Amino acid sequence: MSRLLGIGACQMKTTRGDIQTNLERLARHVRAVKFYSPWVNLICAPELIIPGMSPMKETAQPIPGQISEFCSDLAKSHGVYLIPGSIYEQTGDGIYNTAPVFDASGNLLTTYRKMYPWRPHEKTVAGSHTVTFEVAGVGVVGLCICYDLWFPEVIRDLVWKGAEVVLVPTLTSTQDRRQELILCRAAAAMNQCYIVSVNGLMPGGLGRSVIVDPEGRVVQEAGQLTENMMAMLDLDQVTHVRQYGTCGVSRVMASFFHESQRFDYQSKTYQESPIAKPISACPLKGR
Repeated sequence: MSRLLGIGACQMKTTRGDIQTNLERLARHVRAVKFYSPWVNLICAPELIIPGMSPMKETAQPIPGQISEFCSDLAKSHGVYLIPGSIYEQTGDGIYNTAPVFDASGNLLTTYRKMYPWRPHEKTVAGSHTVTFEVAGVGVVGLCICYDLWFPEVIRDLVWKGAEVVLVPTLTSTQDRRQELILCRAAAAMNQCYIVSVNGLMPGGLGRSVIVDPEGRVVQEAGQLTENMMAMLDLDQVTHVRQYGTCGVSRVMASFFHESQRFDYQSKTYQESPIAKPISACPLKGR
């Protein structure tokens, strides 16, 4: 019997700094997804969709707190795993860009703190580790946030931890959304897993959310208006692609973990890396 994950990706608007309005909007999207597709058992919203594009100090909250309690009740009342995008999480160490994960009973399963904030614009503290969680009886889901997608080590580490689907709540309003769509397809093909990137709408994001299968093919792509994407993902397809190869040819993940090569570059600091050499050391000097 196939391992089926019914997923809903809510491409939605946000109101700057109005947490209650944004929570109510999220609830309407969840209700709509479950009304039209009652088989959906996991719903994901875009990055920072609840605080909106507001100064983080004005809307940061601890977890648990008002936002997490609302989302817990929402997940429980609809019987779905819920990733309500991300929020500004207030901690004793500073403010993180954090995505909470709730199970179908409303329990807070885990939280993921964005490892690669978009510098220099994003001032949140960087998280320190990747996060996966299990959808009972189905499979393992990985989670990263927006700019994390640009760092292939993040997705590969999630796959190393068992992820068969990687959720990427996103808030991209810049012209490189086109490149992000390429990265989504590349990450899916290179790691032979599903990628779900759900982007917000203006003023925070440009939309064009996407679901990609383990061979890098686009399952669904949204436009630039309010939209809920619903899809039934067969996680056994991940197993089949990894076993028999992408297009029946390339067993990428098997090769990566079978061979003995290991890379040590992540143990070095940026200052120790070749790309940090000053311009004077560049062979193009004087051109």
